[in-house]
Amino acid sequence: MFAKNTLASAVAAAIGVSAVGAAQAGTAFWPYAALSETVTTIVSVINTSDYNWSSGGAANGTGAAGDNLHYRFYYKSGTAANDKLAKCEEYDEYLPTSYNDLQTIDLSGHFGAETSGVLFNDPSINNQWQQSGRDYAFGRNVLPARGYLFVDTYDGPTARSESLSGEAFVFEFGSGAAWGYQAYHWYTSDYRWAASASPSNVSIMPFTEITTAFFVTPVDWDQAPDFANDYRARVEFVTTSRGDLYDRDENLISGTVPQDVVCVARVDAADMLSDGTLARLEDGGWAKLWNYRVKNGGAAGWVPAVFDPQQSDGLSAASSARSADAGAVVIKLEYNLGGTINGESSGTNGVFNNAIMLAPN
Repeated sequence: MFAKNTLASAVAAAIGVSAVGAAQAGTAFWPYAALSETVTTIVSVINTSDYNWSSGGAANGTGAAGDNLHYRFYYKSGTAANDKLAKCEEYDEYLPTSYNDLQTIDLSGHFGAETSGVLFNDPSINNQWQQSGRDYAFGRNVLPARGYLFVDTYDGPTARSESLSGEAFVFEFGSGAAWGYQAYHWYTSDYRWAASASPSNVSIMPFTEITTAFFVTPVDWDQAPDFANDYRARVEFVTTSRGDLYDRDENLISGTVPQDVVCVARVDAADMLSDGTLARLEDGGWAKLWNYRVKNGGAAGWVPAVFDPQQSDGLSAASSARSADAGAVVIKLEYNLGGTINGESSGTNGVFNNAIMLAPN
């Protein structure tokens, strides 16, 4: 994938950079996680910083190294997990780490249930993670849930974008379907640069055989806000000057339905089309997928976005705040509804499951 990457969710339907105002620290951002009784997200956190947090959230004095990372899990759970407009709650904790440590964690606690969600025989010698009352399985008590993970070091004014890095894969262990991505990393909590290019050309496979969905995580100047996350973005198909898509024979079909997302959500491609358009595009096609902030947070407060796809950059000339810039990390998910692809057998177990991170501009 590309330098700072991403993730998605499995077959389950259940589930210009400015540092102003952003925390200075080595950070990593896993933009999507899905958790249920049959789906989990397993993340690996790689820490190359020797200047971390104390267990109480301080830096153990000037120049002294702490031995904890700050984990923050933003999530929607229960019925809210499928509510595009519900805001995310936050759960955060300072948890043990060490210089050059690798921690692999099942966020749901399904695997590693007896080891605080920590996997693969981590010996707890240099990184003494086996401490009473500590739990790395942040979603254990909120299933089903979807959300994102944010982790940071205490690098202070010497923050380095490479201090933290990692990977993740979403695993539907009932069928064995999985897909993965590389986490984004940076030296502040401002992840606006990570928004997927807007527009991004996307292909859509036949709706009658394959489900296509988008996992959308709005990004803004501080991806680790206190208490909750209500950042909002919109996705829609606008390929010419209207809401439209091309079919597989270059015919332009209009009739799309914009979808708003708060914090994180799954948006089915079928829900982005009017009923008439969906019936006409039974075999799929391609379109330009736009993503942009509906509101833009920051020191100046919240400003409404103005979106105009007829402008070359998608912005109305009246929008001096430029709040309609690309505003979300988007991951495209595809999986088959039966045991076929192109009407032909898709193998012994018949499962086709794929996710694609739509890259930043």
